[in-house]
Amino acid sequence: MHAPELEGVFPFIPLSVNDEDIPNHSVFGSELSLPTLLQISTLRRLTIRDTHLGDERWTTAPILCRLEFLDLGSCYHENENFNTRCTERIMAAVGPTVDEFSLTAAVSNSLFSEPTATPLRKLRKLHISPFFPVENVVETMSNLAGSPVEGISVQCFEDDVVDVCTEIERFLNLRVERGCDFYHKLKRIDISVTALDDTTTFTEEETEERIAAARRLQAYCDDLHLASIVNNRPTDKCCISSGHKNGTSFTDVKRARSMTV
Repeated sequence: MHAPELEGVFPFIPLSVNDEDIPNHSVFGSELSLPTLLQISTLRRLTIRDTHLGDERWTTAPILCRLEFLDLGSCYHENENFNTRCTERIMAAVGPTVDEFSLTAAVSNSLFSEPTATPLRKLRKLHISPFFPVENVVETMSNLAGSPVEGISVQCFEDDVVDVCTEIERFLNLRVERGCDFYHKLKRIDISVTALDDTTTFTEEETEERIAAARRLQAYCDDLHLASIVNNRPTDKCCISSGHKNGTSFTDVKRARSMTV
């Protein structure tokens, strides 16, 4: 409904139709959309995955909640630039209260790097998903330097371990170059590995290369007095959910504290 640019375009995403006879919601009326969720005053944790985030009402919707945790995925049917713009728009809208943020798309807006201008004034924990473009790790982390980030956790696929460790080292080099004001509250960096699938195998040389990259990064973190864990064993990705066993009912939506879309 809120992605008109995808209507009638391959792969022909199903649209919501024949909903004219559904009664209006007692609070939100008939204009239901993802930005409407921000009017749930009790909402504290919001996860949106694999969903189109291009609704322009993210910038105009009334914000009655105080989000503490935000996890944004990206839309498979859109390009990286589009997903980045959508992510930045939502971050700007709800950022002032967010303590913990997990993202899949890059952040290119340098506004977030200025402590006096960033909307993410309380951000302490930053999570990067395994679907995040590795080549944008340093730029994104640099562009979030305006927040008081204390911990960074990065999830990556097995075949990206070496590249991710290298990018984190580049970021730490940048931190050393820029001095004590750049990520001055940072205390730890953790990396966890997600398996590709059960059929993927690696040579002994590739495995040794991953182990060496992990040890090198941990040694560098030790030199900078940063705590660090690099978990080379694949682990399943956690997904936040709440509400009833089969989802949150509309009757309880006004009291919701956590929601996964």
